[in-house]
Amino acid sequence: MLNFLAKSLNDLGNSAQNRGMRASARLLYRSAAIARPSWSSPWYNLGLQAKYECEWQPSLRFNERAAALAPDDQAGWWNLGIAATALNDWRLARKAWNGCGIQLDGEPDDEIVMPPVTACVRLNPNSSGEVVWGTRIDPARIQVRNVPLPNSNHRYYDILLNDGAAEGTRESGGQEYPVFNELELWKPSGYSTFQSALSMDDENAEHDLIQACNESDIGLEDWTTVRIICAACSVGSLDQNHCSAGAVDEGDRNYGFGVMSREVLVQVLSSWANASPGRGFSDPHLVLLAG
Repeated sequence: MLNFLAKSLNDLGNSAQNRGMRASARLLYRSAAIARPSWSSPWYNLGLQAKYECEWQPSLRFNERAAALAPDDQAGWWNLGIAATALNDWRLARKAWNGCGIQLDGEPDDEIVMPPVTACVRLNPNSSGEVVWGTRIDPARIQVRNVPLPNSNHRYYDILLNDGAAEGTRESGGQEYPVFNELELWKPSGYSTFQSALSMDDENAEHDLIQACNESDIGLEDWTTVRIICAACSVGSLDQNHCSAGAVDEGDRNYGFGVMSREVLVQVLSSWANASPGRGFSDPHLVLLAG
């Protein structure tokens, strides 16, 4: 009887959660856990709900309970790893990733850092949904390697907490890379975002600009080429026929730069422009201050 009651309450909780009735769902999940304390599902659902609300202490507590009750279920361990990472609890995060079959080097209380792996992250997935390239530094964190558009409120080198399941892919060099949804900003970057309109005189101009920025540790992004794509393509594999890129104007190009210092950016752009009479740039203006 208790098993049937617990399942009914848990199912009702799922229905309420799907309808956006979070408070009702939470109450139903708690009731299911009381009816059958040894069943992991309601604890997992409580932890999942807390994860998406970025309530990390409750998420950690609920997922730790779920993982203890169902140690062979990697989903509970994974969400526990995310919550522990959000709270800088590296010992518990290591335990969680081990529960997922991921073995990590380092001392138990050391911050987890994996060999860098290329991936993409969807910023603000419930609003703008801009997808940028980044580097996964552990299973739950990605460092941004593009210069995001300023309305995203994200910066070059921000470190973001990411969800566990990939939502779509992006292709580069004939290889597909997963796209993970951002959960929240884990550590803000010290880089500010500046914008400038650049005049390109020849095919070497952009190559020279990229090289100069790389040498000065400046992030750059040609915002002129940013593509707005449909939701279906965003969460899947990009359909080139469905969401094709428009023609790019060969005149002035709108660039975003991630920099620690405006003065350094002006020096780099000045040297770049002085190398050819057909190059030029507008006065860089701040569009997003360092975090």
